[in-house]
Amino acid sequence: MSKLLALPMGAALLIMAACSGSAVVTLTATPSSDRFIAYRVSLNSIRLQTSGGRAGVTILPTATSVDFTQLFDLSEVLAAPGVAKGTYTGAFVTLDFSTAQIIYDDGSLDGVALTPVDAQGKALGLVSVAVAFDPGNPFRSAAKQVARVSLDFNLASSSLVNLGAKTVTITPMISASTLPIDAKQVRVRGPLQNSNAAFFATGITPFDSATAGPGQLSIEPSSTTNYDINGFVSVGTAGQAQLAALPANSLVQTFGTLTITTPSTAATTPAGAPAPVSTTPIYGGSTSSTASTVSFIAAQVLVDSVQGLAVDRVTGVVSARNGNILGLEDATLDENNGTVIVIPGTTIVNVGPGTLVSFFGQNAAGFISPQEISVGSVIEAFGTATQTGTSGVVLDASAGRVRLDLSTAEGLVTAQGTAALTLSLTRLGGRSISAFDFVGSAATGNQYGVATGGLALTSAVVGAPVVVTGFPNTFGTAPPNFNASALADPTTIQSELVIDWGAGTAAPFTSFDDTAVVLNAANSALGVRHQIAIGPQIVDLAGLSPGPTITPNTSGPAVYSIGHSTSFTIESFDTYAAFVTQLQSELNGATLATGMTAVGQYTVSSSAFSATGITVFLNN
Repeated sequence: MSKLLALPMGAALLIMAACSGSAVVTLTATPSSDRFIAYRVSLNSIRLQTSGGRAGVTILPTATSVDFTQLFDLSEVLAAPGVAKGTYTGAFVTLDFSTAQIIYDDGSLDGVALTPVDAQGKALGLVSVAVAFDPGNPFRSAAKQVARVSLDFNLASSSLVNLGAKTVTITPMISASTLPIDAKQVRVRGPLQNSNAAFFATGITPFDSATAGPGQLSIEPSSTTNYDINGFVSVGTAGQAQLAALPANSLVQTFGTLTITTPSTAATTPAGAPAPVSTTPIYGGSTSSTASTVSFIAAQVLVDSVQGLAVDRVTGVVSARNGNILGLEDATLDENNGTVIVIPGTTIVNVGPGTLVSFFGQNAAGFISPQEISVGSVIEAFGTATQTGTSGVVLDASAGRVRLDLSTAEGLVTAQGTAALTLSLTRLGGRSISAFDFVGSAATGNQYGVATGGLALTSAVVGAPVVVTGFPNTFGTAPPNFNASALADPTTIQSELVIDWGAGTAAPFTSFDDTAVVLNAANSALGVRHQIAIGPQIVDLAGLSPGPTITPNTSGPAVYSIGHSTSFTIESFDTYAAFVTQLQSELNGATLATGMTAVGQYTVSSSAFSATGITVFLNN
C-alpha cells in the first residue's frame, strides 16, 4: 500500500489497511454519433455492492456535476477508498437529470438545448442504475491489495435525440469492470498534500467538485513531466521545485498513466519514496500476502490557482476573433465561488498584450503571443467574468491568462502534399464547421491546410476521412492553418456504430456466436438510428448486404455490456466469450433487442468491424 498514501491519522489507517483492501475508481465516457456540445449531469452517488446484495463503500461523498463530453479522451479518478474485506459484484450509480444541461450540435451557432425525458416522455429526475461486474471477475478486496474499478458512461446507448420535440430520451448505459477498460490518459484532481524530489501526493476532488473524496494518490514525476503553474511553464526538476514551493492544499490537476501492479521481488526504496512496481497486473484483487501498489506516472501537471487568488475561468472553442476579442459559443463558466454552468449563446473573452499564454503539454517557455489564439482554438481563459443581460458573459483576461488545449480538426482529404494535407472540414474543436467565422484567420473550412510533420500519410488519401489533433496556427497567418501532432485515418479512427430497433426485435442478428456478431441490416424493425460514423464519414446500415460482421478486438482493453431498459440493470463482461454466451441465453425470442452500439475500427470494403466495446439493450 506504499503508493496509496494514508490520510491524516495515518497510523490508524495503516491498521485498517492490514485487514482491508483499497480501490482506485475511475470514470470515462464513450461518445455518440449524435454530437453533443455539452452533457452536464449531476452524478449523485456511487456505491459498491457486495456479493450478498448489500450496499458497500461510498465512492462519492457528495453530488458532483459532470460534463460527460469532457471524458471522451480521458478517465477521471473519482476516489481511492479503503474497502472492507469481501467480494463486490457491482455498483449502484445514481444520476440526477433535473438540472441537466444537454446541448446538441445541430450545426447552428448555439446548438439546441434538449430536455431529458424518460421512456414515457416525462421530464427526468433521479435515475439509479445497478451495474454488475463480470461474474467471473468481481472485485475481491483483501489485505494489502488495491485494485482498479473502471466505469464508462456510453452516450450513444444512453441517449436518443428527438430534435423536433427538443428532447433526449435517457436510458443510462454504464459499464463497469475490475480491469482497465480503455487506454486513455488518466486525470486526478485534488489538493496538494506533500511534495519532494521523488514524488508528490494529492487528495482526490474529482471534476469541478469542492468536496474531496476518500483517499490520496502518490504521483511520480519524471524528467519529461511538464508543469503549468498559473501560466508559468517548466519541465522536470525545475517544475517539481516550483510545485514543492506551493502552499499546502493548492489544487493540482495531474494527467498521466495509472497502473496497478504487484511487486515480483522485494526491493529497498528511499524513505518517503514510492515502492517499485513490476509489470504484473492485479485484476480484481488478490489474496496474495504481497502488497500491491498503485503507480501514477505524471505527464502533465496543472495548477490554476493558489490560496488567496480568486479568478473566474471560461472554457470552450473559439468560433470567431476580431482583434483582441474572442467569441466562444456554449462555453462553460467556472466561477471563483465554485459554481459551474454552461452559458448558452456567445461568451466574449477579451485578451491583450498583457495576457499570459501557454500551450497544454508543450513545455513552451517564455513569451507566447496572444496571436497564437485562433479560430478553432480550444481554450481555458482566466480572468474576471461579468454578466451581461440575462445570460451573456464577458471575461476580461487582458491582465489574466489563457491556456491553449489540444484541438481537433476532422474532415475529408481534398489534397495530399509533402508533410501536409488539405481538408474539407466537417468539425473543428469538436463543433460543426458551420458554427465558425474564419474572417481574419486566413483559413477557410473547405480548403483547410494541415501541417503533418513526420506523421504517416499512407492511408490519408484524397477522399479519406481523417481526424488530426494539435493546435490551430497563429491567427491571421498564411496556411497551413493547423499543426498536427497526431493523425487518425480510416485504419485508426475510432468508429462508432449505433442501431435502434424501435419497439424491439427478436432477430437483430443474422448470427451471433463465440466468433462474431453479424447484424441483420434488412430487419424491418430498424429505428431512427442505423449508421456507422468513421469520423466525418457516415455509412448507412439500412439494407446493407451483408450486414456488418462485428468481431472482438482482443489486442487491448475492452468491455461488453447488456442493458435492461425496464429494470435499469446492466451486466458487464470483460471478455467477448462471456458476453455472447449470456446474450444467447437472454435473447431467446421472448425478450427483444431495442438497440446496439459498438466502438472500434470499421473497414468499409469488407464491412468488418473490430470492436473494443459492444453494448446491447434489451426490453426487459
